[in-house]
Amino acid sequence: MNGLLLAWVLLVAQSGGKVPVVWQTTYERSGYVQTGSYAEAVEYCRKLASASPYAHVVKWGVSPEGRPMIALVMSKEKAFTPEAARKSPKPLVVINNGIHSGEIEGKDAGLILAHDILVTQTRARLLDHVNLLFIPIFSVDAHERFSPYNRINQNGPAEMGWRATSLNLNLNRDWMKADAEEMKAMLRLLHTWKPDFFFDNHTTDGADWQYASQLAVPVAQNQGAAQVAWSQQMLAAVLPRVDADGFLTAPYFDGVNYERLERGLSVSDFPPRYSTGYLATLNRPSMLVETHMLKPYKMRVETTYSLNMRVIEYVGTTADRLKAANREADAAETRMQSGDRVVLNVRTTNATRPFTFRGLEYTPFKSEVSGAITPAWSRKPHDTPTTIQDQFAPALTLPAPAAYAVPPQWKEVIALLELHGLHSFRLKQPLSAPFDTYRFDTVTWPAAPFESRFQPRFKTVQVKEERTLPVGTVVVPTNQVGAKLLMQLLEPEAPDSLVRWGLFNTVFEPKEYFEDYAMEPIARKMLAENPALKAEFAERLKDPAFAASPRARLEFLNVRSPYADSHLNKYPIVLLTAEQRDAAEHHK
Repeated sequence: MNGLLLAWVLLVAQSGGKVPVVWQTTYERSGYVQTGSYAEAVEYCRKLASASPYAHVVKWGVSPEGRPMIALVMSKEKAFTPEAARKSPKPLVVINNGIHSGEIEGKDAGLILAHDILVTQTRARLLDHVNLLFIPIFSVDAHERFSPYNRINQNGPAEMGWRATSLNLNLNRDWMKADAEEMKAMLRLLHTWKPDFFFDNHTTDGADWQYASQLAVPVAQNQGAAQVAWSQQMLAAVLPRVDADGFLTAPYFDGVNYERLERGLSVSDFPPRYSTGYLATLNRPSMLVETHMLKPYKMRVETTYSLNMRVIEYVGTTADRLKAANREADAAETRMQSGDRVVLNVRTTNATRPFTFRGLEYTPFKSEVSGAITPAWSRKPHDTPTTIQDQFAPALTLPAPAAYAVPPQWKEVIALLELHGLHSFRLKQPLSAPFDTYRFDTVTWPAAPFESRFQPRFKTVQVKEERTLPVGTVVVPTNQVGAKLLMQLLEPEAPDSLVRWGLFNTVFEPKEYFEDYAMEPIARKMLAENPALKAEFAERLKDPAFAASPRARLEFLNVRSPYADSHLNKYPIVLLTAEQRDAAEHHK
Protein backbone atom coordinates (compact mmCIF):
# COMPACT_ATOMS: atom_id res chain seq x y z
CA MET A 1 0.00 0.00 0.00
CA ASN A 2 1.53 3.36 -0.96
CA GLY A 3 1.81 6.22 1.52
CA LEU A 4 -0.99 8.33 0.03
CA LEU A 5 -3.44 5.44 0.04
CA LEU A 6 -2.47 4.55 3.62
CA ALA A 7 -3.21 8.12 4.65
CA TRP A 8 -6.66 7.93 3.08
CA VAL A 9 -7.37 4.58 4.75
CA LEU A 10 -6.41 6.01 8.15
CA LEU A 11 -8.61 9.03 7.48
CA VAL A 12 -11.53 6.75 6.68
CA ALA A 13 -10.90 4.72 9.84
CA GLN A 14 -10.87 7.92 11.92
CA SER A 15 -14.21 8.97 10.39
CA GLY A 16 -15.91 5.77 11.49
CA GLY A 17 -15.94 4.24 8.01
CA LYS A 18 -17.73 7.21 6.46
CA VAL A 19 -16.43 8.78 3.28
CA PRO A 20 -14.21 11.77 4.13
CA VAL A 21 -15.44 15.07 2.69
CA VAL A 22 -12.42 15.24 0.39
CA TRP A 23 -13.62 12.02 -1.26
CA GLN A 24 -17.29 12.91 -1.50
CA THR A 25 -18.67 13.45 -4.98
CA THR A 26 -20.85 16.40 -5.99
CA TYR A 27 -23.81 14.05 -5.67
CA GLU A 28 -22.94 13.18 -2.05
CA ARG A 29 -22.09 16.74 -0.99
CA SER A 30 -25.36 18.08 -2.45
CA GLY A 31 -27.53 15.81 -0.35
CA TYR A 32 -28.03 13.40 -3.29
CA VAL A 33 -29.84 15.83 -5.60
CA GLN A 34 -27.11 17.08 -7.96
CA THR A 35 -24.63 15.52 -10.35
CA GLY A 36 -21.25 17.02 -11.16
CA SER A 37 -19.74 18.19 -14.44
CA TYR A 38 -17.71 16.02 -16.76
CA ALA A 39 -14.52 17.83 -15.73
CA GLU A 40 -15.28 16.93 -12.11
CA ALA A 41 -15.76 13.26 -13.03
CA VAL A 42 -12.44 13.21 -14.90
CA GLU A 43 -10.64 14.91 -12.01
CA TYR A 44 -12.21 12.51 -9.50
CA CYS A 45 -11.02 9.49 -11.49
CA ARG A 46 -7.53 10.94 -11.75
CA LYS A 47 -7.49 11.55 -7.98
CA LEU A 48 -8.47 7.93 -7.36
CA ALA A 49 -5.69 6.74 -9.67
CA SER A 50 -3.19 8.94 -7.86
CA ALA A 51 -4.28 7.58 -4.47
CA SER A 52 -4.40 3.88 -5.30
CA PRO A 53 -1.91 1.55 -6.99
CA TYR A 54 -4.88 -0.48 -8.19
CA ALA A 55 -6.35 2.25 -10.39
CA HIS A 56 -5.28 3.86 -13.64
CA VAL A 57 -6.95 6.38 -15.97
CA VAL A 58 -6.89 5.63 -19.69
CA LYS A 59 -7.85 7.99 -22.47
CA TRP A 60 -9.78 6.17 -25.17
CA GLY A 61 -11.05 8.95 -27.43
CA VAL A 62 -11.71 12.63 -28.03
CA SER A 63 -15.24 14.00 -28.39
CA PRO A 64 -16.30 16.12 -31.39
CA GLU A 65 -16.09 19.21 -29.14
CA GLY A 66 -12.56 18.27 -28.07
CA ARG A 67 -13.10 16.72 -24.64
CA PRO A 68 -10.94 13.75 -23.62
CA MET A 69 -12.92 10.51 -23.20
CA ILE A 70 -11.51 8.64 -20.21
CA ALA A 71 -12.08 5.45 -18.26
CA LEU A 72 -10.92 4.32 -14.83
CA VAL A 73 -9.36 0.84 -14.85
CA MET A 74 -9.31 -0.94 -11.47
CA SER A 75 -7.21 -4.07 -11.08
CA LYS A 76 -5.32 -5.65 -8.16
CA GLU A 77 -2.85 -7.18 -10.61
CA LYS A 78 -2.47 -3.82 -12.37
CA ALA A 79 -3.89 -5.07 -15.68
CA PHE A 80 -4.02 -1.50 -16.96
CA THR A 81 -3.52 -2.24 -20.66
CA PRO A 82 -5.69 -4.20 -23.10
CA GLU A 83 -2.91 -6.78 -23.46
CA ALA A 84 -2.63 -7.29 -19.70
CA ALA A 85 -6.41 -7.45 -19.29
CA ARG A 86 -6.72 -10.09 -22.02
CA LYS A 87 -3.98 -12.21 -20.42
CA SER A 88 -5.49 -11.97 -16.96
CA PRO A 89 -7.38 -15.02 -15.62
CA LYS A 90 -9.90 -12.58 -14.18
CA PRO A 91 -12.88 -11.48 -16.28
CA LEU A 92 -12.98 -7.86 -17.40
CA VAL A 93 -16.24 -6.02 -16.66
CA VAL A 94 -16.98 -2.76 -18.50
CA ILE A 95 -19.41 -0.36 -16.80
CA ASN A 96 -20.73 2.13 -19.33
CA ASN A 97 -22.64 5.25 -18.30
CA GLY A 98 -24.11 8.29 -19.97
CA ILE A 99 -24.71 6.94 -23.46
CA HIS A 100 -27.77 9.15 -22.92
CA SER A 101 -26.25 11.82 -20.70
CA GLY A 102 -29.48 12.98 -19.16
CA GLU A 103 -29.72 9.50 -17.66
CA ILE A 104 -26.72 9.83 -15.43
CA GLU A 105 -27.16 7.96 -12.14
CA GLY A 106 -24.72 5.31 -13.39
CA LYS A 107 -21.91 7.87 -13.29
CA ASP A 108 -22.60 8.77 -9.66
CA ALA A 109 -23.17 5.15 -8.62
CA GLY A 110 -19.92 4.15 -10.32
CA LEU A 111 -17.86 6.90 -8.71
CA ILE A 112 -19.17 5.83 -5.30
CA LEU A 113 -18.43 2.18 -6.08
CA ALA A 114 -14.91 3.20 -7.12
CA HIS A 115 -14.24 5.04 -3.86
CA ASP A 116 -15.73 2.12 -1.93
CA ILE A 117 -13.26 -0.20 -3.68
CA LEU A 118 -10.20 2.02 -3.59
CA VAL A 119 -10.61 4.40 -0.62
CA THR A 120 -13.01 3.14 2.04
CA GLN A 121 -12.27 -0.40 0.79
CA THR A 122 -15.71 -1.62 1.85
CA ARG A 123 -15.95 -3.23 -1.60
CA ALA A 124 -12.25 -3.90 -2.14
CA ARG A 125 -12.91 -7.65 -2.32
CA LEU A 126 -14.57 -7.15 -5.72
CA LEU A 127 -11.11 -6.81 -7.26
CA ASP A 128 -10.09 -10.21 -5.90
CA HIS A 129 -11.86 -11.89 -8.80
CA VAL A 130 -12.53 -9.28 -11.53
CA ASN A 131 -10.94 -6.37 -13.33
CA LEU A 132 -13.11 -3.31 -13.91
CA LEU A 133 -13.17 -0.67 -16.62
CA PHE A 134 -15.46 2.17 -15.57
CA ILE A 135 -16.57 4.74 -18.16
CA PRO A 136 -18.07 7.65 -16.20
CA ILE A 137 -19.66 9.27 -19.26
CA PHE A 138 -19.80 8.05 -22.85
CA SER A 139 -21.62 10.97 -24.50
CA VAL A 140 -19.42 13.64 -22.93
CA ASP A 141 -20.43 16.64 -25.06
CA ALA A 142 -24.10 15.90 -24.46
CA HIS A 143 -23.40 15.69 -20.73
CA GLU A 144 -22.22 19.30 -20.75
CA ARG A 145 -25.46 20.53 -22.31
CA PHE A 146 -26.61 20.95 -18.73
CA SER A 147 -30.13 22.11 -17.89
CA PRO A 148 -32.92 21.40 -15.38
CA TYR A 149 -35.26 21.13 -18.37
CA ASN A 150 -33.65 18.35 -20.43
CA ARG A 151 -35.84 15.44 -19.26
CA ILE A 152 -39.45 16.44 -18.62
CA ASN A 153 -40.39 12.94 -17.42
CA GLN A 154 -37.47 12.56 -14.99
CA ASN A 155 -37.36 13.21 -11.24
CA GLY A 156 -33.88 14.71 -10.83
CA PRO A 157 -31.04 15.35 -10.61
CA ALA A 158 -31.36 19.14 -10.32
CA GLU A 159 -29.67 19.51 -13.72
CA MET A 160 -28.68 16.91 -16.26
CA GLY A 161 -27.22 16.50 -19.73
CA TRP A 162 -28.89 15.91 -23.09
CA ARG A 163 -29.98 12.69 -24.79
CA ALA A 164 -28.12 13.09 -28.10
CA THR A 165 -24.58 14.09 -29.05
CA SER A 166 -23.47 17.55 -30.13
CA LEU A 167 -24.33 16.41 -33.68
CA ASN A 168 -27.78 15.27 -32.47
CA LEU A 169 -26.99 11.58 -32.90
CA ASN A 170 -28.44 9.02 -30.52
CA LEU A 171 -25.44 6.88 -29.59
CA ASN A 172 -27.67 3.98 -28.58
CA ARG A 173 -28.83 3.58 -32.16
CA ASP A 174 -25.32 3.87 -33.57
CA TRP A 175 -23.54 0.64 -32.63
CA MET A 176 -23.61 -0.79 -36.17
CA LYS A 177 -23.33 2.22 -38.48
CA ALA A 178 -20.97 4.13 -36.10
CA ASP A 179 -21.61 7.60 -37.49
CA ALA A 180 -20.57 9.32 -34.26
CA GLU A 181 -16.92 9.91 -33.37
CA GLU A 182 -17.81 8.82 -29.83
CA MET A 183 -19.05 5.47 -31.14
CA LYS A 184 -15.98 4.95 -33.28
CA ALA A 185 -13.91 5.39 -30.14
CA MET A 186 -16.14 2.98 -28.20
CA LEU A 187 -15.82 0.27 -30.85
CA ARG A 188 -12.04 0.61 -30.83
CA LEU A 189 -12.12 0.27 -27.03
CA LEU A 190 -14.34 -2.82 -27.06
CA HIS A 191 -12.44 -4.64 -29.77
CA THR A 192 -9.13 -3.84 -28.10
CA TRP A 193 -9.99 -4.61 -24.49
CA LYS A 194 -12.42 -7.48 -25.27
CA PRO A 195 -14.53 -7.41 -22.07
CA ASP A 196 -16.21 -10.47 -20.62
CA PHE A 197 -19.30 -8.63 -19.35
CA PHE A 198 -20.80 -5.21 -20.14
CA PHE A 199 -23.15 -2.92 -18.21
CA ASP A 200 -25.12 -0.14 -19.88
CA ASN A 201 -26.73 2.08 -17.22
CA HIS A 202 -29.80 4.14 -18.20
CA THR A 203 -33.00 5.74 -16.91
CA THR A 204 -36.24 4.62 -18.50
CA ASP A 205 -39.40 6.47 -19.47
CA GLY A 206 -42.84 4.95 -19.11
CA ALA A 207 -45.66 4.55 -16.62
CA ASP A 208 -45.46 4.62 -12.83
CA TRP A 209 -45.10 1.47 -10.74
CA GLN A 210 -43.37 -0.02 -7.72
CA TYR A 211 -40.26 -1.18 -9.57
CA ALA A 212 -37.05 0.75 -8.98
CA SER A 213 -35.57 -0.55 -12.22
CA GLN A 214 -36.10 -2.72 -15.27
CA LEU A 215 -33.47 -5.00 -16.72
CA ALA A 216 -32.69 -6.48 -20.11
CA VAL A 217 -30.22 -9.36 -20.30
CA PRO A 218 -29.94 -11.12 -23.70
CA VAL A 219 -31.00 -14.78 -23.45
CA ALA A 220 -32.15 -15.46 -27.02
CA GLN A 221 -30.85 -17.93 -29.61
CA ASN A 222 -28.38 -15.43 -31.11
CA GLN A 223 -25.93 -16.26 -28.30
CA GLY A 224 -24.11 -19.41 -27.31
CA ALA A 225 -26.03 -21.87 -25.15
CA ALA A 226 -23.46 -21.71 -22.35
CA GLN A 227 -23.67 -17.91 -22.29
CA VAL A 228 -27.46 -17.99 -22.16
CA ALA A 229 -27.33 -20.50 -19.30
CA TRP A 230 -24.82 -18.31 -17.42
CA SER A 231 -27.00 -15.21 -17.89
CA GLN A 232 -30.13 -16.97 -16.70
CA GLN A 233 -28.34 -18.34 -13.62
CA MET A 234 -26.89 -14.88 -12.94
CA LEU A 235 -30.36 -13.32 -12.90
CA ALA A 236 -31.69 -16.05 -10.63
CA ALA A 237 -28.85 -15.46 -8.17
CA VAL A 238 -28.57 -11.67 -8.32
CA LEU A 239 -32.14 -10.38 -8.37
CA PRO A 240 -33.11 -11.72 -4.92
CA ARG A 241 -30.03 -9.97 -3.51
CA VAL A 242 -31.02 -6.69 -5.16
CA ASP A 243 -34.56 -7.08 -3.85
CA ALA A 244 -33.08 -7.68 -0.38
CA ASP A 245 -31.10 -4.45 -0.80
CA GLY A 246 -34.49 -2.74 -1.09
CA PHE A 247 -34.79 -2.31 -4.86
CA LEU A 248 -37.56 -4.10 -6.71
CA THR A 249 -36.67 -5.07 -10.28
CA ALA A 250 -38.66 -6.19 -13.32
CA PRO A 251 -37.90 -7.37 -16.84
CA TYR A 252 -37.70 -4.60 -19.43
CA PHE A 253 -41.21 -5.21 -20.71
CA ASP A 254 -42.81 -3.19 -23.48
CA GLY A 255 -45.56 -0.62 -23.02
CA VAL A 256 -48.02 -1.35 -20.22
CA ASN A 257 -51.74 -0.98 -20.87
CA TYR A 258 -53.06 -0.23 -17.40
CA GLU A 259 -56.63 -0.71 -18.55
CA ARG A 260 -55.88 -4.15 -20.02
CA LEU A 261 -53.31 -5.63 -17.65
CA GLU A 262 -55.03 -8.99 -17.85
CA ARG A 263 -53.84 -9.19 -21.45
CA GLY A 264 -50.33 -9.55 -20.17
CA LEU A 265 -46.90 -8.06 -20.77
CA SER A 266 -44.20 -8.88 -23.29
CA VAL A 267 -40.43 -8.60 -23.58
CA SER A 268 -38.46 -8.00 -26.77
CA ASP A 269 -34.88 -8.79 -27.69
CA PHE A 270 -32.78 -5.82 -28.78
CA PRO A 271 -31.20 -5.80 -32.28
CA PRO A 272 -27.52 -4.84 -32.60
CA ARG A 273 -28.12 -1.11 -33.10
CA TYR A 274 -28.44 -1.12 -29.28
CA SER A 275 -25.72 -1.86 -26.73
CA THR A 276 -26.99 -5.21 -25.44
CA GLY A 277 -27.85 -6.39 -28.95
CA TYR A 278 -24.37 -5.46 -30.15
CA LEU A 279 -22.68 -7.22 -27.21
CA ALA A 280 -24.76 -10.35 -27.88
CA THR A 281 -23.49 -10.26 -31.45
CA LEU A 282 -19.97 -10.10 -30.00
CA ASN A 283 -20.64 -13.23 -27.88
CA ARG A 284 -20.58 -11.27 -24.63
CA PRO A 285 -23.23 -11.26 -21.89
CA SER A 286 -24.47 -7.85 -20.85
CA MET A 287 -27.08 -6.06 -18.77
CA LEU A 288 -29.18 -3.02 -19.61
CA VAL A 289 -30.11 -1.23 -16.37
CA GLU A 290 -33.10 1.11 -16.69
CA THR A 291 -33.85 2.80 -13.37
CA HIS A 292 -37.33 4.25 -13.06
CA MET A 293 -37.39 7.94 -13.96
CA LEU A 294 -40.11 8.92 -11.45
CA LYS A 295 -38.22 7.54 -8.47
CA PRO A 296 -36.06 10.04 -6.52
CA TYR A 297 -32.55 10.47 -7.88
CA LYS A 298 -31.01 9.07 -4.69
CA MET A 299 -33.00 5.84 -5.05
CA ARG A 300 -31.99 5.55 -8.70
CA VAL A 301 -28.30 5.95 -7.88
CA GLU A 302 -28.56 3.40 -5.07
CA THR A 303 -30.46 0.97 -7.31
CA THR A 304 -27.76 1.20 -9.98
CA TYR A 305 -25.07 0.72 -7.33
CA SER A 306 -26.80 -2.39 -5.99
CA LEU A 307 -27.33 -3.94 -9.42
CA ASN A 308 -23.80 -3.25 -10.65
CA MET A 309 -22.19 -4.40 -7.42
CA ARG A 310 -24.25 -7.61 -7.09
CA VAL A 311 -23.62 -8.62 -10.70
CA ILE A 312 -19.90 -7.93 -10.35
CA GLU A 313 -19.92 -10.18 -7.27
CA TYR A 314 -21.56 -12.94 -9.31
CA VAL A 315 -19.14 -12.46 -12.21
CA GLY A 316 -16.29 -12.91 -9.74
CA THR A 317 -17.68 -16.10 -8.16
CA THR A 318 -18.36 -17.64 -11.59
CA ALA A 319 -15.33 -16.22 -13.39
CA ASP A 320 -14.04 -19.51 -14.78
CA ARG A 321 -17.45 -20.50 -16.12
CA LEU A 322 -18.09 -17.09 -17.70
CA LYS A 323 -14.72 -16.93 -19.41
CA ALA A 324 -15.07 -20.53 -20.63
CA ALA A 325 -18.51 -19.76 -22.13
CA ASN A 326 -17.11 -16.70 -23.89
CA ARG A 327 -14.11 -18.63 -25.23
CA GLU A 328 -16.31 -21.40 -26.57
CA ALA A 329 -18.63 -18.95 -28.34
CA ASP A 330 -15.62 -17.29 -29.96
CA ALA A 331 -14.08 -20.63 -30.92
CA ALA A 332 -17.36 -21.78 -32.49
CA GLU A 333 -17.15 -18.83 -34.89
CA THR A 334 -13.63 -19.75 -35.94
CA ARG A 335 -14.99 -23.20 -36.84
CA MET A 336 -17.85 -21.79 -38.93
CA GLN A 337 -18.24 -23.41 -42.33
CA SER A 338 -20.10 -22.42 -45.45
CA GLY A 339 -23.75 -23.35 -45.08
CA ASP A 340 -23.86 -23.23 -41.26
CA ARG A 341 -27.11 -21.61 -40.15
CA VAL A 342 -26.79 -18.38 -38.15
CA VAL A 343 -29.60 -16.71 -36.19
CA LEU A 344 -29.66 -13.01 -37.11
CA ASN A 345 -32.96 -11.99 -35.57
CA VAL A 346 -35.41 -13.41 -33.04
CA ARG A 347 -39.05 -12.87 -32.15
CA THR A 348 -41.00 -13.07 -28.92
CA THR A 349 -43.15 -16.22 -28.94
CA ASN A 350 -46.75 -16.51 -27.76
CA ALA A 351 -45.70 -18.66 -24.80
CA THR A 352 -46.66 -17.08 -21.48
CA ARG A 353 -45.88 -17.64 -17.83
CA PRO A 354 -47.64 -16.26 -14.74
CA PHE A 355 -46.44 -12.85 -13.63
CA THR A 356 -47.51 -10.50 -10.86
CA PHE A 357 -47.36 -6.91 -12.01
CA ARG A 358 -46.28 -4.73 -9.10
CA GLY A 359 -48.05 -1.53 -9.99
CA LEU A 360 -49.62 1.45 -8.30
CA GLU A 361 -53.31 2.27 -8.05
CA TYR A 362 -54.33 3.68 -11.44
CA THR A 363 -56.26 6.98 -11.22
CA PRO A 364 -56.69 8.44 -14.74
CA PHE A 365 -58.54 11.73 -15.19
CA LYS A 366 -60.04 13.82 -17.98
CA SER A 367 -57.64 16.62 -18.87
CA GLU A 368 -59.10 20.09 -19.35
CA VAL A 369 -56.02 21.00 -21.39
CA SER A 370 -55.75 18.15 -23.89
CA GLY A 371 -59.31 16.91 -23.66
CA ALA A 372 -57.97 13.37 -23.35
CA ILE A 373 -57.84 10.84 -20.53
CA THR A 374 -54.50 11.42 -18.79
CA PRO A 375 -52.72 8.57 -16.94
CA ALA A 376 -52.15 9.12 -13.23
CA TRP A 377 -51.30 6.98 -10.22
CA SER A 378 -51.67 7.19 -6.48
CA ARG A 379 -48.90 6.07 -4.14
CA LYS A 380 -50.92 3.01 -3.12
CA PRO A 381 -49.35 -0.29 -4.29
CA HIS A 382 -51.62 -2.46 -6.40
CA ASP A 383 -50.51 -5.94 -7.52
CA THR A 384 -52.19 -7.53 -10.54
CA PRO A 385 -51.84 -11.22 -11.46
CA THR A 386 -51.23 -11.43 -15.20
CA THR A 387 -48.84 -13.13 -17.64
CA ILE A 388 -45.64 -12.25 -19.43
CA GLN A 389 -44.23 -13.35 -22.78
CA ASP A 390 -40.44 -13.63 -22.44
CA GLN A 391 -39.51 -16.61 -24.60
CA PHE A 392 -37.82 -16.25 -27.98
CA ALA A 393 -37.59 -18.13 -31.26
CA PRO A 394 -35.42 -17.51 -34.33
CA ALA A 395 -37.06 -15.14 -36.80
CA LEU A 396 -34.29 -14.78 -39.40
CA THR A 397 -31.78 -17.59 -39.88
CA LEU A 398 -29.42 -17.58 -42.87
CA PRO A 399 -26.65 -19.87 -44.11
CA ALA A 400 -23.17 -18.46 -43.74
CA PRO A 401 -21.08 -18.03 -46.89
CA ALA A 402 -17.40 -18.88 -46.69
CA ALA A 403 -16.55 -15.20 -47.15
CA TYR A 404 -17.82 -11.87 -48.43
CA ALA A 405 -16.04 -9.84 -51.10
CA VAL A 406 -16.31 -6.04 -51.00
CA PRO A 407 -15.23 -4.03 -54.07
CA PRO A 408 -12.41 -1.62 -53.19
CA GLN A 409 -14.36 1.54 -54.00
CA TRP A 410 -16.74 0.97 -51.05
CA LYS A 411 -14.23 2.54 -48.69
CA GLU A 412 -16.72 3.58 -45.99
CA VAL A 413 -17.97 0.00 -45.71
CA ILE A 414 -14.44 -1.41 -45.62
CA ALA A 415 -13.44 1.07 -42.91
CA LEU A 416 -16.49 0.06 -40.85
CA LEU A 417 -15.60 -3.63 -41.11
CA GLU A 418 -12.13 -2.84 -39.80
CA LEU A 419 -13.60 -0.69 -37.01
CA HIS A 420 -15.78 -3.62 -35.96
CA GLY A 421 -12.64 -5.71 -35.48
CA LEU A 422 -13.06 -7.96 -38.53
CA HIS A 423 -10.05 -9.40 -40.34
CA SER A 424 -9.75 -9.45 -44.14
CA PHE A 425 -7.32 -9.57 -47.02
CA ARG A 426 -7.09 -7.90 -50.42
CA LEU A 427 -6.86 -9.46 -53.85
CA LYS A 428 -3.63 -8.78 -55.74
CA GLN A 429 -5.04 -10.39 -58.89
CA PRO A 430 -8.58 -10.21 -60.31
CA LEU A 431 -10.90 -13.15 -59.78
CA SER A 432 -13.79 -14.01 -62.13
CA ALA A 433 -16.57 -16.49 -61.37
CA PRO A 434 -20.34 -16.82 -61.06
CA PHE A 435 -20.96 -15.50 -57.52
CA ASP A 436 -24.00 -15.53 -55.27
CA THR A 437 -25.31 -12.06 -54.47
CA TYR A 438 -28.60 -10.16 -54.13
CA ARG A 439 -30.84 -7.84 -56.05
CA PHE A 440 -33.42 -5.57 -54.46
CA ASP A 441 -37.06 -5.35 -55.54
CA THR A 442 -39.95 -3.05 -54.55
CA VAL A 443 -37.63 -0.46 -53.03
CA THR A 444 -39.40 2.31 -51.10
CA TRP A 445 -38.19 5.23 -49.03
CA PRO A 446 -39.29 6.97 -45.83
CA ALA A 447 -40.39 10.59 -45.88
CA ALA A 448 -37.81 11.66 -43.29
CA PRO A 449 -34.38 10.51 -42.09
CA PHE A 450 -33.82 8.45 -38.95
CA GLU A 451 -30.56 9.08 -37.10
CA SER A 452 -29.36 11.16 -40.06
CA ARG A 453 -29.93 8.37 -42.60
CA PHE A 454 -32.65 7.50 -45.10
CA GLN A 455 -33.35 3.81 -44.62
CA PRO A 456 -34.60 1.94 -47.69
CA ARG A 457 -37.24 -0.76 -47.49
CA PHE A 458 -36.87 -3.58 -49.99
CA LYS A 459 -37.33 -7.20 -50.88
CA THR A 460 -34.15 -9.23 -51.23
CA VAL A 461 -33.81 -11.78 -54.03
CA GLN A 462 -30.76 -14.05 -54.16
CA VAL A 463 -29.17 -14.28 -57.61
CA LYS A 464 -26.05 -15.77 -59.18
CA GLU A 465 -24.08 -13.50 -61.48
CA GLU A 466 -20.83 -13.65 -63.39
CA ARG A 467 -18.63 -10.95 -61.91
CA THR A 468 -14.98 -10.04 -61.85
CA LEU A 469 -13.53 -9.03 -58.50
CA PRO A 470 -10.86 -6.42 -59.28
CA VAL A 471 -7.47 -5.99 -57.67
CA GLY A 472 -7.91 -4.47 -54.21
CA THR A 473 -11.18 -6.25 -53.49
CA VAL A 474 -11.49 -6.90 -49.74
CA VAL A 475 -12.30 -10.52 -48.86
CA VAL A 476 -13.69 -11.10 -45.36
CA PRO A 477 -13.79 -14.78 -44.30
CA THR A 478 -16.56 -15.91 -41.98
CA ASN A 479 -14.47 -18.47 -40.08
CA GLN A 480 -13.24 -15.88 -37.59
CA VAL A 481 -14.25 -14.39 -34.26
CA GLY A 482 -16.91 -11.89 -35.25
CA ALA A 483 -18.64 -14.08 -37.84
CA LYS A 484 -22.13 -13.26 -36.50
CA LEU A 485 -21.29 -9.57 -36.49
CA LEU A 486 -20.01 -9.83 -40.06
CA MET A 487 -23.27 -11.39 -41.20
CA GLN A 488 -25.30 -8.80 -39.26
CA LEU A 489 -23.45 -6.09 -41.15
CA LEU A 490 -23.42 -7.55 -44.66
CA GLU A 491 -26.57 -9.69 -44.99
CA PRO A 492 -29.10 -7.15 -46.28
CA GLU A 493 -32.05 -8.80 -44.51
CA ALA A 494 -30.40 -8.53 -41.08
CA PRO A 495 -32.24 -6.00 -38.89
CA ASP A 496 -29.37 -3.48 -38.72
CA SER A 497 -27.44 -4.32 -41.86
CA LEU A 498 -25.42 -1.65 -43.58
CA VAL A 499 -27.89 -1.79 -46.47
CA ARG A 500 -30.77 -1.01 -44.11
CA TRP A 501 -28.77 1.85 -42.61
CA GLY A 502 -28.34 3.47 -46.01
CA LEU A 503 -24.67 2.84 -46.72
CA PHE A 504 -25.53 1.45 -50.16
CA ASN A 505 -28.23 3.94 -51.16
CA THR A 506 -26.52 4.91 -54.40
CA VAL A 507 -27.18 1.45 -55.88
CA PHE A 508 -30.90 2.31 -55.85
CA GLU A 509 -30.45 5.45 -57.98
CA PRO A 510 -30.78 5.27 -61.79
CA LYS A 511 -28.26 7.54 -63.52
CA GLU A 512 -29.15 7.15 -67.21
CA TYR A 513 -32.59 7.81 -68.67
CA PHE A 514 -34.23 7.08 -72.00
CA GLU A 515 -36.12 9.49 -74.20
CA ASP A 516 -39.43 8.08 -75.40
CA TYR A 517 -38.59 8.61 -79.04
CA ALA A 518 -35.36 6.61 -78.66
CA MET A 519 -36.94 3.76 -76.72
CA GLU A 520 -40.01 3.37 -78.94
CA PRO A 521 -38.33 1.62 -81.93
CA ILE A 522 -36.25 -0.55 -79.61
CA ALA A 523 -39.39 -1.58 -77.73
CA ARG A 524 -41.22 -2.52 -80.94
CA LYS A 525 -38.27 -4.58 -82.12
CA MET A 526 -38.01 -6.40 -78.76
CA LEU A 527 -41.71 -7.35 -78.82
CA ALA A 528 -41.53 -8.49 -82.43
CA GLU A 529 -38.51 -10.73 -81.84
CA ASN A 530 -39.41 -12.19 -78.42
CA PRO A 531 -42.83 -13.94 -78.17
CA ALA A 532 -42.35 -14.67 -74.46
CA LEU A 533 -41.65 -11.03 -73.74
CA LYS A 534 -44.67 -10.03 -75.84
CA ALA A 535 -46.89 -12.36 -73.79
CA GLU A 536 -45.49 -10.97 -70.52
CA PHE A 537 -46.12 -7.43 -71.73
CA ALA A 538 -49.68 -8.30 -72.71
CA GLU A 539 -50.28 -9.71 -69.23
CA ARG A 540 -49.03 -6.49 -67.63
CA LEU A 541 -51.38 -4.46 -69.83
CA LYS A 542 -54.29 -6.01 -67.93
CA ASP A 543 -53.38 -3.64 -65.10
CA PRO A 544 -55.32 -0.42 -65.92
CA ALA A 545 -52.81 1.85 -64.16
CA PHE A 546 -49.93 0.29 -66.07
CA ALA A 547 -51.78 0.39 -69.37
CA ALA A 548 -52.61 4.07 -68.87
CA SER A 549 -48.97 5.08 -68.30
CA PRO A 550 -46.88 5.41 -71.48
CA ARG A 551 -43.74 5.87 -69.42
CA ALA A 552 -44.37 2.73 -67.34
CA ARG A 553 -44.96 0.69 -70.48
CA LEU A 554 -41.69 1.81 -72.03
CA GLU A 555 -39.82 1.39 -68.71
CA PHE A 556 -41.05 -2.22 -68.51
CA LEU A 557 -39.23 -2.91 -71.76
CA ASN A 558 -36.27 -0.65 -71.05
CA VAL A 559 -35.21 -2.65 -67.97
CA ARG A 560 -35.30 -5.81 -70.10
CA SER A 561 -33.22 -4.27 -72.88
CA PRO A 562 -29.44 -4.33 -73.35
CA TYR A 563 -29.45 -0.65 -72.33
CA ALA A 564 -30.60 -1.39 -68.79
CA ASP A 565 -28.21 -0.47 -65.98
CA SER A 566 -26.79 -3.83 -64.92
CA HIS A 567 -25.75 -2.42 -61.52
CA LEU A 568 -29.07 -0.80 -60.58
CA ASN A 569 -30.68 -2.38 -57.49
CA LYS A 570 -27.82 -4.90 -57.30
CA TYR A 571 -25.79 -5.58 -54.18
CA PRO A 572 -22.14 -4.79 -54.95
CA ILE A 573 -20.94 -7.34 -52.39
CA VAL A 574 -20.79 -11.03 -53.34
CA LEU A 575 -20.89 -14.19 -51.23
CA LEU A 576 -18.10 -16.71 -51.74
CA THR A 577 -18.23 -20.48 -51.52
CA ALA A 578 -15.42 -22.34 -49.78
CA GLU A 579 -13.79 -23.06 -53.15
CA GLN A 580 -14.04 -19.40 -54.17
CA ARG A 581 -12.60 -18.26 -50.84
CA ASP A 582 -9.67 -20.64 -51.32
CA ALA A 583 -9.17 -19.33 -54.85
CA ALA A 584 -9.23 -15.77 -53.48
CA GLU A 585 -6.55 -16.68 -50.93
CA HIS A 586 -4.33 -17.76 -53.82
CA HIS A 587 -4.87 -14.31 -55.35
CA LYS A 588 -3.92 -12.30 -52.26
